[in-house]
Amino acid sequence: MEQKSIFSYFTSVKQQLAPYLTDTNLTEQYAWWLLEKVTQQSRLTLITNPTLSLNTEQELLVEQWIYQITQKNKPIQYILGSVPFNDLELIIEPPILIPRPETEEWSAHIIDRLKQLSDRQVTILDLCTGSGCIGLSIAYHMPEAHVTISDISETACSLAEKNRLYNSVANVTVMQSDLFTHLPDPKHFSYDLIICNPPYIAESEKKDLDVSVLNWEDHNALFAPDNGLSIIQNIIKQAPRFIKHNKEMQAQNIPQLIIEIGYKQGSCVKQMMYDTGYNEISIHQDLKKHDRIVTGRVDYVANSRFRQKSH
Repeated sequence: MEQKSIFSYFTSVKQQLAPYLTDTNLTEQYAWWLLEKVTQQSRLTLITNPTLSLNTEQELLVEQWIYQITQKNKPIQYILGSVPFNDLELIIEPPILIPRPETEEWSAHIIDRLKQLSDRQVTILDLCTGSGCIGLSIAYHMPEAHVTISDISETACSLAEKNRLYNSVANVTVMQSDLFTHLPDPKHFSYDLIICNPPYIAESEKKDLDVSVLNWEDHNALFAPDNGLSIIQNIIKQAPRFIKHNKEMQAQNIPQLIIEIGYKQGSCVKQMMYDTGYNEISIHQDLKKHDRIVTGRVDYVANSRFRQKSH
């Protein structure tokens, strides 16, 4: 029997995926990803060695993956087992949230801002860390910094620690905590910057989500009460006690609190921060022109006042 070429397999996989994926480019991308995964070869190697073929075991594995994608709505990232994120390769396991390109986009911008500091020995807290994507990527690019990454989920913390070890990021501490509950007392330890990508989707928006998200990703990491704003509001209220003054960051207008939000939440979250006493509050859009993060600062006087209220 004549062996099939890699291009024949590519065409076959693409044709099987096409009815379930509306984007032609995405269909081709998925097909190549699956072939790269099963052969453990790069796309360049596959393209330049068209006589390479799959054995029976590999063929069956690809068929299983196609079935999982098309019939079980399994995200391909869980099949591939990892995703690139700001120069890291992150292990991805269900049900921990798959890092989104929008999150990678804004966190890359923050990394560029932080790299402009002359004193990079900053302390950073990444709340609701999930896979650890934001905090780990900042720590990787800022080796002088110390980053704490935290999540309420034991499963998420375990995966974040696995990603820390896999990417050899030494300047990170992983802690399980319900937001600030189990963090060190702010009287003894505080942070120059707090970042978070919290649950922010309203229950009413569930109908708008792709079935692959609803079936596979952790609902506790997706949805929040009060139209998706409950956890965001909790963070905004508690964060000032854990933020310390940093003159250089203030001079360079680098924010002290960064929160990823839903695209309809910008003005509401901005008002929450204003009412709580933040200043220099800004809404930043992603490349699709959707509101994506809200940032703000706590001036030193206000910060001291928050600390006094907590005692």
